[in-house]
Amino acid sequence: MKTPILSCICAVVLLGTVEASAEQQDKSPMSSADNNTPKSIACAQERGESLGQCSYRIKRDEKGKTTVTVVFANGFERGLLFEGSKFLKASVTMSGVGTNADWSLKYGIHVIHVDGQRYELPDTLFAGN
Repeated sequence: MKTPILSCICAVVLLGTVEASAEQQDKSPMSSADNNTPKSIACAQERGESLGQCSYRIKRDEKGKTTVTVVFANGFERGLLFEGSKFLKASVTMSGVGTNADWSLKYGIHVIHVDGQRYELPDTLFAGN
């Protein structure tokens, strides 16, 4: 009798964890009335990993600089700093100092490699700059 109860409890706990993870990946911390602004961006946390989806936040200052903070499903965050729509640098994290970076703009997508991580941000994120 104890085995079915334990199995049921385990199933409920696992289902709750999966739902919470799915909500985190689907939720974008920023809101936008612009239909061209995506709810998530393509990202990979480790070198060679396939692209997944990350949520993000955008903060713009009065000097034309934009910080896009990318949030991976595991909670790891990295800030990407732009001036206008030109990538400048990434924030320092335990993964690295953020200066080992490569950036290009192809077909309206900013492809950024930082310390083994990869980000693909649509140029529409910078339309307000």
